[in-house]
Amino acid sequence: MRQWFKPLTVLIIAIAAATAFSGCGRAAGVKVEVPKQMSGTVYTQTAMWEDKGKINGINYSVGRKIPVNTAVKIISMSSKEITFEEVAHPGIQLTYINVNKYTMRKTEELLPLYFGAKKVNLSKFTKNEQTFINDFAGFYKAGISKEALIVARGYPPKHATASLEYDTWKYWRNKWVYKTISFKDKKTYMLNGNPLEK
Repeated sequence: MRQWFKPLTVLIIAIAAATAFSGCGRAAGVKVEVPKQMSGTVYTQTAMWEDKGKINGINYSVGRKIPVNTAVKIISMSSKEITFEEVAHPGIQLTYINVNKYTMRKTEELLPLYFGAKKVNLSKFTKNEQTFINDFAGFYKAGISKEALIVARGYPPKHATASLEYDTWKYWRNKWVYKTISFKDKKTYMLNGNPLEK
């Protein structure tokens, strides 16, 4: 029994080590080249929230708000992450984590949704929507267009809102709490089944 026990133990340890090592590789993802149009200074196309340097692809709204049109630089990309830094805070790296089972998009598809070479033209929105975008801190109002809501809050995770054409969207505040936004004529009008105030 002792003759095969030691080799078997060594084999089990080797397999465990190989599995752990390959798991680390998967966590980092496969490197993706940053598109030329995204080199240099680019701008956030929606607001997003970072918590301890991480932005979750589910689009939680907890932590520090990074407003739309914040100047940033993309540092690197992989199949699972976008690493960037704010121009105003060089050297402090932030990571957008693509949780694919929720975003249902490749990182390359998410990049232009959240970052762009030009600032978002906020003047195309009504004064009410501009105020909503600039001041948004988790409180919703009636009469906000879908496009303005995306700029203010970001994209709802696709696993629960398969199409932006739907009249009901779901946003997660954190891992446990989500809110259902309903639209009428493409304008917000209900939150969790209750009418919103203007």
